This record gives sequence, C-alpha cells and structure tokens, in this order.
Amino acid sequence: MHVSVRRLLDDPDSLAYHPQLTSLLPEMTGQAPDSLPWTLRWRSSDAFVIASVTIAIFTDTFLYGLLIPVFPTVLENRCSIPEEKVQAFTSLAVGLSGAGNLIGACLFGYLADHIRSRRTSLLLGLATFIGATVMIWVVHHVALMCVGRFLQGFASAAVWSVGLALLADTVGKDEVPVAMGYVNIGFSCGTVIGPIVGGMMYSLAGFDGVMAFAVGLLIFDVVLRLLLVEKKDLPAILANIDDDGSESAQAARTPLLRDQPRDNETDSCGESQASEETEVAYRTLISSARLLINLVCAFVQAVTMSSLEVTLPIHLKEVAGYEPFSTALVFIPLMLPAFLSPLIGWMCNKVGNRPVASSGYVICGVFMILLRLHQGDDTLETIGIFTGLALIGIAMCMIMTPVLSDIFDAVEELENEKPGRFGEYGAFAQAYGLFEFSYAGGVLLGPILAGWLKTEYGWSGLTLIAGIVNFATIALMLGSKV
Repeated sequence: MHVSVRRLLDDPDSLAYHPQLTSLLPEMTGQAPDSLPWTLRWRSSDAFVIASVTIAIFTDTFLYGLLIPVFPTVLENRCSIPEEKVQAFTSLAVGLSGAGNLIGACLFGYLADHIRSRRTSLLLGLATFIGATVMIWVVHHVALMCVGRFLQGFASAAVWSVGLALLADTVGKDEVPVAMGYVNIGFSCGTVIGPIVGGMMYSLAGFDGVMAFAVGLLIFDVVLRLLLVEKKDLPAILANIDDDGSESAQAARTPLLRDQPRDNETDSCGESQASEETEVAYRTLISSARLLINLVCAFVQAVTMSSLEVTLPIHLKEVAGYEPFSTALVFIPLMLPAFLSPLIGWMCNKVGNRPVASSGYVICGVFMILLRLHQGDDTLETIGIFTGLALIGIAMCMIMTPVLSDIFDAVEELENEKPGRFGEYGAFAQAYGLFEFSYAGGVLLGPILAGWLKTEYGWSGLTLIAGIVNFATIALMLGSKV
C-alpha cells in the first residue's frame, strides 16, 4: 500500500492496527500541537515544503538560463573553439543537457519511488548538479564542458520528478493545484530571469563571478533540503526525542505500515499484496489515457515555449533591430503572469483542471496566431507584441498548473482502481518523471521544428502552425473520455 501521508489520513482503517499513531495525526497534517518542537513544526510545514520545492525549481531553471548568454563566449575564449564552430558546439551542449534530462527523469522517478526518503533523492540530484557546475567552471576542454552540461540536465530531472512527488506526498488533494501554482512561479521566474542575470553578471564579474554565484545558489538550495523534514518521518523523530521511553515512544518507532499482514488478514491476502507491489509502475502509468493526455499537454507547451525562445529574438532583430538585452526584456511579459498561478490553482479546485487548461489552450492558440501581425517597431506594434506575449504567459500558467495537478489525480485514480498496485512508496515520482521526460522532449524538439518552420514558412507560417497545434490539443482533451 502507498505510504502517502495524505492516503493514511484519508483511510483511517489503515491506522487501526497502530492506534498510537492517531495522536500523531495533527503533526502529520501540519497542524501541530504546542508540544511539537517549533523547529520541527516549521521544517515539516506545508509552507516550508512548498517554498523549498519552488526555490529548487527556480534554481534549476535559473541556472540553466544563466549559462545561455555566457556559454558561446566561454567556448571561444576558454576552450579555443573557432568562431565558426561555436554555434555547433553550443547546440551540442544544449542537446546533451536535454538528453541528460530525458535519462534522469525516468531514473530519478524510479529511484525516489523505491526508497523511503524523497529528500535523499533530492540531495543526490543536487550533489550531482553542484559537481557538474564546478566541472564547467574549472575545465578548459570542450568535451568536458559538454559532459558538465549533460550532468546538469541529468541532475535537473531529480528536482522536477522528486520535488513534485514530495509536494504530492505533503499537501492534501485539495491543495495540490495551489501548490503547483507556486511551483509554476519558480519555473517561470527562473526561465526568464536566468539569461538576463547571466548576461549582466558576465559583463560585471566575468565567468568566475557567474559560476561562483551559481555554486553559491546551489549550496543555499542544499541547506534548504537538509532543513526539510518529511511529514512521514515525524513519528520516528518524535520517538527519538521522547525522553520517557514510554510505550507510545516505542510504538512511534514502529513503521507506518507493517511488512507482515495484519492479524485479521489471511496469508493469501499477504501474497496478493506482495504480488501487487511488483507491478511495473511505468507500464501501468502509460496505460492511463488521462496521464497520457497530460504528457501530451506538457510536450505541446514545451514545444510552444521553446519555439518562442529560439525564434522570437531572431524575428525581433530582423524586423525591429532589437539588441540582445532589449530582446530579453520582451520575455518579461511571459514571466509576470506566473504570479497568478496560485489563483489559477484555486480555480482548478472550483471548476476542474480540464476547463482551465482548455481555456488556456484557446488563449494560447489565438494569440500565437496573432503574433504573426507583428512586422515592425512602431508604438502600436510594440504594444501589440507585449500584450500578446503577456496573454500567452497567462495561457501557459492556465495550462501548466492544471496539468501538474491532474497528473496527481491520474495517479490517485489508478491507485483507487487497485489499491497497493504501486507498492509501499507509490508512483508519484515516476509519474512526474514522465512529465519531465515529455517536457524535456518538447524542449529538445521545439527549437529544431521552429527553426525549420521559420526558414520554410517565415514568422507568419510558424505562428500560424503553433496556434493550430494548440487548438488541436484542445480537441484531444475534450474528445477524451477521461
């Protein structure tokens, strides 16, 4: 059976054989009594867990973007790459980062769902990220630089798959959409701010300054991970700090779920549970139409966003003569709507995930097509592009937040169909690993498709096709029976 704190709370019968745990339920829900040490109270609180995961997502996307404006110059100056080959090696590094992300998404998802502590998987990912960042900082060979980018992408997958699973374990079902809204703030801010800060810091402090800042931010992230206490660990921690050695303390040391069947269960039930725990989670997850639709949504959003990132700067330079810094500022309207994500999560609770996401695709499709009207740099055109990007930013939030929330619901649906099918630790990390796999695939494929479409059909053709793809995704969502 899945040892989700929320599941234990929703199924009081699962605690019937362990009545002493009933007194610990307030702590496990975040509503700790005064007897709980204040340090444990805030370190295990929903707010701290949400903040920690949001900061982790921000750090990941921020550091990825931090190196985007810096990497080409570093390849030329530190690695002695000829100018005509810099673009090729830059693209190779980006591709390797995406490949690492694809591999890490499934691996870390599987690992996190097969060990008790989510925090351990997060720390492993962060340690790898720090090592990769230091490698990029100190080496002077292009091959090692590319290896460093691969390892960064690999480690990044732990932040997403394990971090989102930790949120799913921690907050109640009704709070998942709002929690994912806060995550979306970290994602959007990191994506947009990273390249801007990277360019500014490189001009002020050089490559060493950029990388020192990156390592410092990662160390701060490690500190947050070490401070974090998973709620399912509270009984054992409270037992360890109980000085009276009472029976309740010994009981609290007992695992939340026994390895052997309860007294009123037959051996055949125990054998059945054991066989259920061997079910391959990934196979079951991808058999869910509901989850597959969410993965398609993640892929489409990644393709749309990455297409804008690689083609919009070129378009703005061609038609309006924008310089890199001016182009970076244009992306800010895409970021600012992210602060509405918690409100969008609240809307998901009220009207459902699908209506919100479908509305987001309508807005995104319409304004992606309208971007084709931007063909100059007069005031009206400038207002139009900023307004269009802001509305696309709102649409992205209306898609990402319900998709992340609905993945949680899809896993819950599978678990309810056959309780215990995912084993002791559930399959949230593997489900969010599949999300990261799909999103990373879109980020890899999007720039390639967008570059080809822009070359063949121009800016107008590219934006028209992107809009049509978003409308087609609505048809997929509404046409499904899930």
